Amino acid sequence: MKTKLNQSKLKLAIVSAMLVGTAGLSTAGYAGTDGSTMAVSTSVGMVCTIDSTGDLNFSHYDPTASDDNTASASITSSCTVGGSAKITLDQGLHGTGTDAVPVRRMLGSSIANTGTFLPYSLWQESDLQTTWGNTADTGKGFTVTNVAHVATVFGKIAALEAAAVGVFNDTVAVTLTY
Repeated sequence: MKTKLNQSKLKLAIVSAMLVGTAGLSTAGYAGTDGSTMAVSTSVGMVCTIDSTGDLNFSHYDPTASDDNTASASITSSCTVGGSAKITLDQGLHGTGTDAVPVRRMLGSSIANTGTFLPYSLWQESDLQTTWGNTADTGKGFTVTNVAHVATVFGKIAALEAAAVGVFNDTVAVTLTY
């Protein structure tokens, strides 16, 4: 004798068995629980970058004028918050002083002034009181906050410097120490 298989009843039986089987997975079916903790940590080191350095462009210099020629430029840097850093400036390609007491000079590069120099100085503040040097004592320090740090360099060509007609240039290395 053949038994007729009822597919819909078979499907209902399979689904019911699956539900009963998963119901046993709830926490009510376990004997108990236990817990622990997992430590998570890292360390953050001090890191700094120089984001940009602006060029220091003096306006036209008149060697017969009685006023100094001044200009300024910006150095923008970013560092890890909570530390301190220092920016130093070397004495340039044509300097004759020392790292602590730089004597900076621009070199003439035009036909009329090739090989001649025009002295200039770099300062840490607008009142030109502190020379910006290339040592720990003569660099400009700052404490890092959560924003980019902008340091302004103030430059001066003293009045009445002897200078030949033409273009004068120099390059100063900027170092950020942290």
